[in-house]
Amino acid sequence: MILDIDAVSKTFEMHIIDGKTVPGLADVSFSVDGGEFVAVVGESGSGKSSLLKCVYRTYEPSTGSIRFRTTDGEVDLATCSDREVLAVRGSELGYASQFLDEIPRVPAVDVVARPMWEQGTDREAARERARELLAALDLPAGLFDAYPATFSGGERQRVNFARAIAPRPRLLLLDEPTSALDPETRASALDLLGDYLPASTTVLGVFHNYDVVRQVADRVLVLDDARLQRVVDVADYDPEVLA
Repeated sequence: MILDIDAVSKTFEMHIIDGKTVPGLADVSFSVDGGEFVAVVGESGSGKSSLLKCVYRTYEPSTGSIRFRTTDGEVDLATCSDREVLAVRGSELGYASQFLDEIPRVPAVDVVARPMWEQGTDREAARERARELLAALDLPAGLFDAYPATFSGGERQRVNFARAIAPRPRLLLLDEPTSALDPETRASALDLLGDYLPASTTVLGVFHNYDVVRQVADRVLVLDDARLQRVVDVADYDPEVLA
């Protein structure tokens, strides 16, 4: 087991509505084995993105624990210090959302290469790997040295995806990483998950596309109204069954 999520809840206080609280997650518990691919599914607003953001610690959980077994020992991502979170992100934890939060005036190739530089990879070697990943995702070579702020949504998503997988993290979080891609480029991205990442990489990914889930996942975690409904083997997953 590499990830153990125990009784995690996240509530949001709506200050513009007299302090009303809204549940993002409610008492969610499950575990993930090393090398496993777990797809997270559910209707819009069910808590899928909130779950990934709690694991990545973009959100601080209101209750519960998120125990991640790093190469240096176990760390509780729900309660550890910000410094520890940044250290884990820099060495073992990757994340790709639907949207690229790009650094102004940084070329796409350097956006992808940066996580590898930060882990000690030679700068030109990192840039070469970044170019290979961007090419595999069908980004035109003429855009490699351009600024992602000028890109289309699908082009940005390719840069974001490449950046997340480039350093080959031990735990990879994917939040609808291919939603803006055409079918051919989506297929290329899914191929990279299998061809580029080691078999030992653990993936927790949010997807809406049933065919994608059946193609990549080992198990499926179903959320509804902020609560975990079930976790099933992908062969037993029926998108028509909500509970």
